[in-house]
Amino acid sequence: MSKKHHLHYVLVADKSGSMIGQIDEVRREINLQVAKLRNDTTEDNPCSFTLRTFDSRVENVAVNVPIDKVPIIKHEDYDLGGTTALFDAIGSTIVGLENTVLDRIDGDKESLTMIVFSDGGENASSDFKADDIKKMLDKYENKNGFEIAFMGCDPQSFSDMDRVNMHYDRILQYSKGGESAAFASMSKEVNDIRFKRKTKFQLGDK
Repeated sequence: MSKKHHLHYVLVADKSGSMIGQIDEVRREINLQVAKLRNDTTEDNPCSFTLRTFDSRVENVAVNVPIDKVPIIKHEDYDLGGTTALFDAIGSTIVGLENTVLDRIDGDKESLTMIVFSDGGENASSDFKADDIKKMLDKYENKNGFEIAFMGCDPQSFSDMDRVNMHYDRILQYSKGGESAAFASMSKEVNDIRFKRKTKFQLGDK
């Protein structure tokens, strides 16, 4: 008899002004990813979904919603904004998870996968600095059931990830305009981890 395992999937998505020309495609890819998660969900493998978007501010679109209850993400949910508060987006999300599900994640009955997507680098955070994010990531580096990865296409964002000690294997680099392929690749990785075909992200060579 299979053991019940609940995936908490958290997506933190950039909506800054530099996303012009790509945001419609990214919105479509998010909806496709939700559909994939929904199709793979069973009674023994439930999934909940959180979507946070950010420019100079961080906003909740969906918080810990059962995957079969997640509505289509629309233009009004995810549209262009201003600057890029990347560290605030990461830091506030982890703090929120600490206050809700993170402490009980064990990798056995429950796991949490957090994906951060940004096409640009940090330029607007006011609440969290690089060192704050580094300390958070170091704290949870070896926590069973917690996986975090970053998707980006801008050299500054990779420098930002280096500053916070994000491991190379947790960074998916893509070229601007290649969002569709990047999301497809990330979706496969998430699925492999969810069903324990892999124990951690292996993105460094993609």
